[in-house]
Amino acid sequence: MILYGRDMSPFARRVAIWCSLQGRELERRQLQVAGPEWDLVKAVNPLGRVPALVLEDGEVLVETWAIIDHLEESAPEGKRLIPAGGAARRAMLQDIAYATSTGEKVVALVYDKVRRPVEFHYPAWIERLESQIITGLRAMDGRVPVEGWMSGTDQPGGGDIATVVSAEMARLVFPGIDAGPLPHLDRLIAQAEEIPCFIETRPKV
Repeated sequence: MILYGRDMSPFARRVAIWCSLQGRELERRQLQVAGPEWDLVKAVNPLGRVPALVLEDGEVLVETWAIIDHLEESAPEGKRLIPAGGAARRAMLQDIAYATSTGEKVVALVYDKVRRPVEFHYPAWIERLESQIITGLRAMDGRVPVEGWMSGTDQPGGGDIATVVSAEMARLVFPGIDAGPLPHLDRLIAQAEEIPCFIETRPKV
């Protein structure tokens, strides 16, 4: 399989880690959407968005949730990273939802505060995005247990992946955003960094 998207994208990085934890072979093509490589991205995904995953038979999957759905459906039971049903599944999907929403706000703030010329900034909107990121980080911190993984098992699950990736992205790109103490997130990130695929995909600004 071939994954399009840089590790700077919290969504492409999520897919890369997911594949690694499931033991899948993956070729990476870390193309940048906001730049001259956009046409190369559009050749794979006409919408010009990442991640995009090319399967072994050439089929192209786009959008993180659809890619993850395929990875879960096609994985052996022992390699699935989301519980099959019940309260545990609902809880993990909510973990992923909070992380996804926070990650989306981080990406939006990049475009509105970093890429948009200063004279076109909309301060009230930027302030709202920053407040949503702060709220998201605090909400994620509140969902992380005092010890162990969010999955409740001895291995990280989908909620752990999404949470770590979104939190790291927010802190890396906008270190000045102060959400206050986040002890549970700090612990989870430190625990994740003991696993090679988290370290190897950690983006550098």
